[in-house]
Amino acid sequence: MYGRSADLQKTRFSNETQTPSPAVIAASPYGDVFVGLDLQGSLGKKINMGSIKRLRDNDNDGVAEEVSHYVSVDNPRGIVSIGNKLIVLHCTQKDGKVYGQDISVFTDANDDGVADGPGKVLVKGIGNPKFIQSRGADHCTNNIRLGIDGWLYISVGDFGFVDAEGTDGKKLTCYGGGVARVRPDGTELEMFIHGTRNVYDVAIDPFMNVFSRENTNDGVGWWVRFTHYIQSGEYGYPCLYKNFIDEMIPALGMYGGGSGTGALFLQEPSWPAKYNNKALMADWGRSQIIIHEVTPDGPSFTNEPKKFLEVPQVADLDVDASGRMYVAAWAGAGYQGSSSKGYVERYVPVGWQYKEFPSLTKNSNDQLLDLINSESATARVYAQQEILRRNDTSMSNDLIKLAYSANTLEARVAAVYTLAQLAKASAFPALEKLAKDPLLREHAIRLLGDRKSFNQSANIKVVVQYLNDSNPRVRVAASVALGRMNNVAAAKELLAMAIAPKSKAAPKDENADQVSKFTSEKVDPNNSLVDIEFDISEFKSLTLTIDSLDWDTGDHAAWVNPVVVLKNGKEIDLTKVKWQEAKGSWGKTLVNKDCQGNALQNLKGEALKGIGTHATSNIVYTLPQDAVTFKAQGTITKGASSSASFKFIVSEKIKKEGPVKSGTKCSNPNPDMIVPHVARQALVNLGAHDLVIDALNSGDSKLQKSALGVMKFMHHKKVIDALEGAYNQANSQLKKDIISTLMRLQQKDVDWDGSTWWSTRPDPTGPYFEPSNWEQSTRIAGIIKLHLASLSASEKAVALKAVEKNRCNLDGKVKVADAKPKKLGDIKIADSAIEDIVIYIDKNKGDAKKGAQIINTVGCISCHNTAPGMTVKGPDLSKLSHLSKADLAESIIKPGASIAKSWVNLSLKDGSVYMGTIVKESKSEIILHNIAGVPRKIATSQVEKRESGLNMMSVHLTDGLSLQQFTDLIAYLQSFSEK
Repeated sequence: MYGRSADLQKTRFSNETQTPSPAVIAASPYGDVFVGLDLQGSLGKKINMGSIKRLRDNDNDGVAEEVSHYVSVDNPRGIVSIGNKLIVLHCTQKDGKVYGQDISVFTDANDDGVADGPGKVLVKGIGNPKFIQSRGADHCTNNIRLGIDGWLYISVGDFGFVDAEGTDGKKLTCYGGGVARVRPDGTELEMFIHGTRNVYDVAIDPFMNVFSRENTNDGVGWWVRFTHYIQSGEYGYPCLYKNFIDEMIPALGMYGGGSGTGALFLQEPSWPAKYNNKALMADWGRSQIIIHEVTPDGPSFTNEPKKFLEVPQVADLDVDASGRMYVAAWAGAGYQGSSSKGYVERYVPVGWQYKEFPSLTKNSNDQLLDLINSESATARVYAQQEILRRNDTSMSNDLIKLAYSANTLEARVAAVYTLAQLAKASAFPALEKLAKDPLLREHAIRLLGDRKSFNQSANIKVVVQYLNDSNPRVRVAASVALGRMNNVAAAKELLAMAIAPKSKAAPKDENADQVSKFTSEKVDPNNSLVDIEFDISEFKSLTLTIDSLDWDTGDHAAWVNPVVVLKNGKEIDLTKVKWQEAKGSWGKTLVNKDCQGNALQNLKGEALKGIGTHATSNIVYTLPQDAVTFKAQGTITKGASSSASFKFIVSEKIKKEGPVKSGTKCSNPNPDMIVPHVARQALVNLGAHDLVIDALNSGDSKLQKSALGVMKFMHHKKVIDALEGAYNQANSQLKKDIISTLMRLQQKDVDWDGSTWWSTRPDPTGPYFEPSNWEQSTRIAGIIKLHLASLSASEKAVALKAVEKNRCNLDGKVKVADAKPKKLGDIKIADSAIEDIVIYIDKNKGDAKKGAQIINTVGCISCHNTAPGMTVKGPDLSKLSHLSKADLAESIIKPGASIAKSWVNLSLKDGSVYMGTIVKESKSEIILHNIAGVPRKIATSQVEKRESGLNMMSVHLTDGLSLQQFTDLIAYLQSFSEK
């Protein structure tokens, strides 16, 4: 793991009394650290519970000596420091209650660490009042980050917003999640991308690549996905990523459970190369900062995640221009905040030397240009802001020269972006010339179309010529730019680019040449065995792997009746053979027992013969030379979640670590589809109806295919007229394609007014979240029904499946929701987000008597103490009554989050590892009880490493409980008295 003491020096920059519940953090280039405190967390709905503190480390010892109260704001969610101004995303108040969200700018002209007065609103209403009031701020608009292109990028949770308004009066609505952007003065508010779940922050590199580690809901759980956001792109949540994957840009990878929070692209020359020029992504759920190393792949990237730092419930991170990194740790402050938990850490490389960053306002123009030529991304972006503040257009020629001569490509690009912002439309001739340089071309072309407020004066022909550039990144930039220039002159060229490639297959397994894969889908308890037989005649060794796929922490599984068949037909029973190695993600690998040491049984409680383990797991055997076949059955075992699914893999080598390989194409990079995608988006943005109609009527099959692909997104009478007319003249194949397009157009998504939210488990069926009729729906239904009547029985059956997939409403009736929706309290824990669970138990009363029965049914008693005098095994549940409902819930759903701090892994110098509860500890000795309550004395001198142990409690232990039953369990745990 990265980030060991040999590499980095860590200090506690501020403690829990100075900065409790730190939700967001931002550093000025000089090292002033602004921390947004949210004492009510993500689910609180009170007012006057938030503030921003300014921290200063005057002697550079890594500890803040000066802490000032900068300003009070509700739910601070994003901070950007520019000069003596602080731009803040925060909640607002109305009628004494928390309301929506604004982006405001505050000023501290005298540098006393206190805002001079109320903030000026830059963007009004960029949050959803209804759900912030009813639920809290957990899916609200989340963070802001400044790019070298001068835009503030705004991470929008899936509450969305309606009619947010900038200082120029421009309004914007976002249905669901995405990334919006606005100029730092509050003008030109617009969407950048759409189709995310609850993105908290983005990392932006010096070449304006925008990355995020956010989570989504793939219908099974909340899995982290790492994504490259390309302007105008649609990222598919929740309506496309299940059944309409070819219409969205996929993620770069999906990595199991987690909760992405703050993000930073680090480029500071004082940092070692293995950390520098990397996307650093915080994951609150995993308490880690993870480096995602990206490698160019056409217009996008592939990536490899690596653990960087472990920080308890890390919320955010930032860096100053001297290379000091600041990290906000939520550290157990809970879903409703805490006044006594949370802190800020500072990290610097070992051997790092402090170098004061110069005062930008005192620098000459030449000195500012030198900073643009810096190797520090932080220095470049803030030097740019000072140049723009001065608005001295005489610097334009110097910036042009720097664009050709700077020391690094990053600095050259920074000069180009600074020129474009300083000179605005006057920069266009220079940008056209800079576009001739292949290294600067994508940026110059992008900037010709970047600002809608004046891009109409750019030469569209210059942009069009680069649609056929050999570099796919340039083709993307040209397509996006043309879609923003409000000129359909290039529509024909865009249409030629918009022909979608064939769907890319799911990724090939790294062991595919020698692995047989068997996947147990959502398990039917009555049919849970998977037959396995595989040729191993070329193997020298045998590895049996159970891959947990997307399941967050795996589950209990087994190889049933595993045998190796020899050439002579003799069978070797592997339950009687000693393996070379056996590793599972938790518990043990045992013969005829499950990973907890219980008798091996299936879900129905029937005895099994085989090898029990906990996925993901590997069991390695040495094979005799005459081994030819492996045979077994794969199954999940009693104690596992009924939602679990696995892939049973037979191979010669252990499966490599890597992203979740579930065959999910929504997280399978597909660079070939990006250019067609953004070209399609450009045509839709331009409203190029006439052009696509002409293409449909052209007789050119390629153009017709492209036109129909674009028309799917054009709910316009003119388009329906053209489709109906073309249908009547078309051959049989074209008729099918036209009907397919009409099926997609028969419904549209609801005209959203902010009054609904799809909750934490939305219906991913698609193509619309809430399909509704529009003025052409009845007409389209008639065309489709006539087509269906003309088909044979087999053809009609296929067509009806497409009708169902597109959720067409052919009878004209408005769909009515179930009149008897399921009671909230009856919903299972397995089907609920942890936030939903916390909200329910907070609002509803539990029955402690019922909880006393439930604690036996879920098996807590076998591992925990509930009364004085019991043998100490796991954490003592009778001592937890002082904990809040939220902390208890989190500790059960996410074991070890708030309790079980005494549960540890002790690695000894002889290589042995012991797991259990520390019952007593002195300078010389530790007494550890294992899960059976058996004590072990360990000499302190023999301990090599101590780590928080993975809680032995199954993370799916309570999946089968309803919300109300879980509330009863919590009531029981809180009923114990301290006596």
